Amino acid sequence: MRTKRFLSLVLAICMLFGLLAGCAQTSEPVGGSDEPEIGGEAEETQLKMKPGTYTASATGFRLFEEVEVKVTVDETSILDIEVSMDNGETKPILQSVIDLMVPRMIEQQSVYVDAITGATASSAAVRVAVMEALAEALEAGGSPSDAIAAFKIVPEKVTKKETINTKVLVVGMGGSGTVTAMRAAEKMYEEDPNSVSVLAIDKAGKFGGTSAVTSEMFAVNAPRFQEEFNEGKDYVNKEQLRQAWLDYTEGDAKTEMLDLLLDNSGKVVDWLMYEHGFRFSTPKRGFTEADIYEVKYQYLPNDTGTKEYAITNSYFEGLVEDYVKLGGKYMLETEAYELIYDDQANTVKGVKARKNDGTEYEIYADAVVLATGGFAGNADMQEKYLSNEYYPLKGAWKHYGMNQNDGKMIENSISIGAGTYNIGMPPMVHVAGTTDFLTNFAKYEIPGVIGRMTGRPAVWTPGDIPLDMVVAPNSLAVNQKGERFTSETGVGMLDPWKSGARFFSIWSDDQVQKIKEEGFSIAPEGPATAYLGHQAPIPPNTPLPETYEVLQAAIDKGYVYKADTIADLAKLINMDPATLEATVAKYNEYCETGNDLDFNKPAEFLVKLGSGPYYAITGAPYCYSTCGALDINENFNVLKADGVTPINGLYAVGTDSMGVLFTEKKPYVTFGGAAQGWAFTSGYLAGEIVSEFVLNK
Repeated sequence: MRTKRFLSLVLAICMLFGLLAGCAQTSEPVGGSDEPEIGGEAEETQLKMKPGTYTASATGFRLFEEVEVKVTVDETSILDIEVSMDNGETKPILQSVIDLMVPRMIEQQSVYVDAITGATASSAAVRVAVMEALAEALEAGGSPSDAIAAFKIVPEKVTKKETINTKVLVVGMGGSGTVTAMRAAEKMYEEDPNSVSVLAIDKAGKFGGTSAVTSEMFAVNAPRFQEEFNEGKDYVNKEQLRQAWLDYTEGDAKTEMLDLLLDNSGKVVDWLMYEHGFRFSTPKRGFTEADIYEVKYQYLPNDTGTKEYAITNSYFEGLVEDYVKLGGKYMLETEAYELIYDDQANTVKGVKARKNDGTEYEIYADAVVLATGGFAGNADMQEKYLSNEYYPLKGAWKHYGMNQNDGKMIENSISIGAGTYNIGMPPMVHVAGTTDFLTNFAKYEIPGVIGRMTGRPAVWTPGDIPLDMVVAPNSLAVNQKGERFTSETGVGMLDPWKSGARFFSIWSDDQVQKIKEEGFSIAPEGPATAYLGHQAPIPPNTPLPETYEVLQAAIDKGYVYKADTIADLAKLINMDPATLEATVAKYNEYCETGNDLDFNKPAEFLVKLGSGPYYAITGAPYCYSTCGALDINENFNVLKADGVTPINGLYAVGTDSMGVLFTEKKPYVTFGGAAQGWAFTSGYLAGEIVSEFVLNK
């Protein structure tokens, strides 16, 4: 029974392996039973491999290019595993798999060592490819198919317990946590080089989190930076920007917290750049015409249009190296799961944590700083805390980000009485796409074109027809009630969140037939096809004879629906038929008149639905992070539910507290890089505050 429960968990995790890239898929182990054994020895079976090196590959984070491994074996054991870096995987993330997971596979002689948190898709690719190579070696050696079970032992966890004492404990080593730890260590070192007592922990196998794989931070008028690059002149009118932000948030943002961001973010850019080796571009404007403020400092290099994650990751390596030199300590693959709280004294005294090998820790600290990245990796919390008051937000959102950001410590803080601030607001969304993807159709390289996100040759495939359809500006998009929720020109980027966690793109057969014969007449809106699927749009005006075959494959996979009538289609997707019929009728009327009275979509994108059968493609906004979470004051102390009383010893930074800047009535601001700006600025300020607190205690 225990083995079967574990198998269910393993298979569930495998279903999520592609989620960060929007490519949920399963990977079947090769040869024999799929069930791993828990600890101990596998059942006695004949095992003999033909010595040599075997090559195999499997899909990881990127759908367009597989991860190749070479496995060297003798007759009975794995001798070496070499993982190629010549692929589209995010290099620092794949490197964490090579550094951590691969040695454990060799040491344990098992493919079922734990995946590396923060690198689940890359871990899955390596695991499946190694299994394929071993299956080939076993077959070549004459072993029966079930002999692979010998390499599917799940190592047992250790049972030891340890106690650690520190003055400052930072939970999470993304941008906000790493900066908090660094700044706290600096301030303590300035006071007394022997006083540094800072420990940072993270459940992932690497530090940097989302901040190491994003592109920019919000900041206002970095003094040293603009002295060097702008003749000392301000890039932006801070007071004008402040008023625009307050107007946008309709009085719901905490003014004092916004002022902390606006007044200090510039000096944080200078600190990162001139003291810790980060590099930034001159500031740029945000996403919309209204965003006239030059506040978006992009990581360099950014001149190729691709994300040089290995270089941006090196900035965090340098920051952590500086931190360690001052006496700071850190532990990776260590998950905090519970606060140690003295209810009588209203004081957090530390956390309970667990190492990936099973070691249990009680870590005691005078100050605990939560920097865990929000709760975008927790569907239950999204259903519980997101609000339907202004938009239909409750539900499980697709996630383009770090799945380890599961909100466990936010939830635990709430359980001891912590208050929240704008926790129900829309998640941070810049992109939408289909809820699933097809990988078994031909792939075509686009000559001379480099992928925007990877720096690899761009590839398109007919398998992405549903993806291009779901963000097409000349389509009809409806929410889960069967009603339009925005102009379809905004579905691909700025507006998909308005639908809630899911929406549907509705197409008629004549439209599908046109795609088959002529291809897409208009390029997809927004960056969806650069981030999701095979990460390049299907070239416009390219006939796609496979269209019906692709749609049927997506129907079989469960994210496209087909029916003869609009009413029958509505029933398939759990909508009121009358509502969807009325929406289609009104939309067709707008197409005939060329005048969209609801959302003012330009006439060139108004294409009437014709005769059936009809198709509904399931679409989803992909969120990077949640925005609202714990309530804090100007000292970054987490407040109780009364909004006034601090919980002693507990602090929150980054997206664990970013809701103080916003409103539940509207989404994340579009100035550019606000989450990253808050991560770094809140971490910098909180590091100073907690260091002073613990030194004076």
